Amino acid sequence: MKYYTNLLLLLLLLPLAAQGQKASVSYQPKDSVRIEQLLRQARHMTNGGNKVLWFARQFIGKPYVAHTLEQGDPERLVINLDQLDCTTYVDVVTALTLASSHGKTSFGAFCYYLRHQRYANGVLRAYPSRNHYFTSWILNGERQGFVHEVSAQDFKHKSPFTATQTLKINFMSKHPQYYDALKRHPEYIKTIRTTEQQLTGLKFSYIPKSSIGGTRKALSCIHNGDILCLTTSKEGLDIAHLGFAVWQSGRLHLLNASSIYHKVLIDSQSLYRYQQRQSTQTGVRVVRILQP
Repeated sequence: MKYYTNLLLLLLLLPLAAQGQKASVSYQPKDSVRIEQLLRQARHMTNGGNKVLWFARQFIGKPYVAHTLEQGDPERLVINLDQLDCTTYVDVVTALTLASSHGKTSFGAFCYYLRHQRYANGVLRAYPSRNHYFTSWILNGERQGFVHEVSAQDFKHKSPFTATQTLKINFMSKHPQYYDALKRHPEYIKTIRTTEQQLTGLKFSYIPKSSIGGTRKALSCIHNGDILCLTTSKEGLDIAHLGFAVWQSGRLHLLNASSIYHKVLIDSQSLYRYQQRQSTQTGVRVVRILQP
């Protein structure tokens, strides 16, 4: 009798658990259809195809819209393919690449990889569990074997990673007025500050922007489809902008969700020219999506 009682209880709880799992994801049905369509199409790519850039190019022309993840309480895994900022664009393309490279074609698999990138150790709790600083995103991804940050340590001899970024992170805790969630929940600031303190003092090598104008041979460590993290001298921050590396006519360009052009595009100007015009940008960190 005890067995049947427990079985009945389990059957009653399963639908509730499923509802809770579904409720933690915010998306439109057309987005799930599009994701599965892209994953199925990618299965027909030849071995020589660049999956990262193929997925990234599918969103060219989509409008840039900031703060699409801020949908109030409770925190949810937000998926919005029609409105992207630089981080959500990288998020979506990375999750598609990881799912595809592991032979997955389902929306659920995409959500798995997206959640495991966007949230610390893949656990979605409340707002502070999100990887708000991109260095957290990188470290989280490296722990799970999703990405690798290319650095001076990867070179036996001379490398273009000649500069060092020493983090001093505090922007969110010093400016909670810029974040709706922190205004609604000031108790989150303490947890955010703890994360900032864990990042502060970490050192990362990067390519200074004076060297980004080098030839493809000189910058052979940057591959098409690598995530380019544009470093900044702005107080309290680590990364100013993100995008994907695209080599065109021997020059490095950025495929990104651009707040300047208000859409996803390959910037017509080289990354070198772009960075020279950004006084607070200091160079580039390089992150590679790992594919089996």
